[in-house]
Amino acid sequence: MTALDTPPLPDDDRQNPAADTTDTADTPNDSAPGGKSRRPLVLAATAGFAIGILITGLLWGLSGQRGGANVDAAAACDAFNRAGHLPDTTSGYDPTAFTRLADDAAHRITAAYELAQAAAAFDGQYQPLAQSLAGVNGMVLSGRFDNQSGQDDIIRVQQLCARG
Repeated sequence: MTALDTPPLPDDDRQNPAADTTDTADTPNDSAPGGKSRRPLVLAATAGFAIGILITGLLWGLSGQRGGANVDAAAACDAFNRAGHLPDTTSGYDPTAFTRLADDAAHRITAAYELAQAAAAFDGQYQPLAQSLAGVNGMVLSGRFDNQSGQDDIIRVQQLCARG
């Protein structure tokens, strides 16, 4: 026997053309040699794959929004705390009590404000933090620390950040 006329293996899907006495036009192409169709198996595998992809996509999409807002709010509080002490001159200017702002304090307050805005865009529960940091940011950028509402915003931000 040569390699050309060896019979197919028992698990081979191809039919032996020499042993095939049926007309190939009458048999469907998707049927196995035993006469059982593979169509239900293929459809079940395809449907399972599509459902798995759908569930994975939904879980991935739903998990990212809430976690991102939490992380942004925590980063806003960290940036606010790293800005250092903000002076309070509402009762008048006292040169001995006034300490100069750190060079990067204005940048940190602005960064905290932007992060709080991002957190509030995804989750409305962070809106008070964003509004309070807007007041603090305006006060720091103007250099007017005698603004009572700005000082109230500092206290509110500290309280909100302490809650977590």
